[in-house]
Amino acid sequence: MELSVIIVNYNVRFYLEQCLYRVLRASEKAEAEIIVIDNNSSDDSCRMISMQYPQVKLIRNTSNEGFAKACNRGLKIAKGEYILLLNPDTLICEETFVRCITFMRDHPDAGALGVKMTDGSGKYLRESKRSTPYPLTALYKITGLSGIFPRSSLFSRYYMGHLDRDKISQVEVLTGAFMFIRKSTIASTGLLDESYFMYGEDIDFSFRILLAGYKIYYFPEVAIIHFKGRSSEKNRVKSILSFYMAMLIFTRKYFARKRPLIYYALIKPSIYLFAIPGIAVKLIRSFFASIRSAGKDDEKRYLEDLYTFRGPAIIAASPDSYRIIIEKIKKAGLRTMITGRIGSNQETEGEADSEKRGNIEDIDSIIKSHGIKAVIFSLKSYPIPVIMSSLNKIPEHNILKRIVPD
Repeated sequence: MELSVIIVNYNVRFYLEQCLYRVLRASEKAEAEIIVIDNNSSDDSCRMISMQYPQVKLIRNTSNEGFAKACNRGLKIAKGEYILLLNPDTLICEETFVRCITFMRDHPDAGALGVKMTDGSGKYLRESKRSTPYPLTALYKITGLSGIFPRSSLFSRYYMGHLDRDKISQVEVLTGAFMFIRKSTIASTGLLDESYFMYGEDIDFSFRILLAGYKIYYFPEVAIIHFKGRSSEKNRVKSILSFYMAMLIFTRKYFARKRPLIYYALIKPSIYLFAIPGIAVKLIRSFFASIRSAGKDDEKRYLEDLYTFRGPAIIAASPDSYRIIIEKIKKAGLRTMITGRIGSNQETEGEADSEKRGNIEDIDSIIKSHGIKAVIFSLKSYPIPVIMSSLNKIPEHNILKRIVPD
């Protein structure tokens, strides 16, 4: 077995469905097993898996035991030469597994790798490459110095801003959304630390990979989409508490004994200092979010999240995908103004329709001529690399960009 893909799910059925579809497409080019650990979801995630993806190994937990512990359940039964810990709110390309496996085999010093990530609007996610959050590194980030000097190897080290986002590099921290690991590495590092409920386990595990003498690579030749934090949105307050608790666990574990004065006089008080306003803001946002979502089921919230925006929008999709997306917008009861679709020059004459405004190769001119304020890309219609290339043609400002599964 070449690869074991481990996905921990908690109440994100609509993202998980699309994620599994993409994972199965990618696994056609590599020998892979897929393991989903469900943390006692209250939606119909497990039913969906059983009915649509019977080939997936499903482990149902009777409680939400957190990310690290759930991952460890999968790691204990994984048979692959390589392990991929993958978030359910991600979408991967068909070549993802093959390229990652090839890179790891060509680099025997690699204990793990991470990839280039963008969010649902095509924006690059800086956490794609990170360094270990040593006290000064974290301080530069918290105080905003990393933003003032975004390319500095000193002040912007947290996100390794001095490294080219399009070049293969050695980094220090993987992100939990996509952790591609050589299984033999785990014999040296041990499993994920279950002290972490949510957040921090990726930093801790990465630190132990480096301590074991392995290297971690940033591999931007593979790009994925990460919608970010869909599970954590279910409980925003618990999410922020888990974040600061993870900071305390990590710093206590690695710095309290070696640098007790710095830890107790500076690090620990600073975490509490920043935690108080952070939690307060989350409480306020959670309150208003609960009011907005009152009486809405998960699917309705999911559709609103994808398709709510102002101004005329256009959909880059095939005729079939275009119709599916239009129906979803209507189902959600949204008043989104859709001016038509962007097609491809590879479409046959029979696929042409009155809604087509042009081809994706000319997306920039179509946006200008029709006064478009939002562009929706269908993942089923276009490969991720084509979408990324098209996003680069769209002006950065005033145009909302959204990549959606259909």
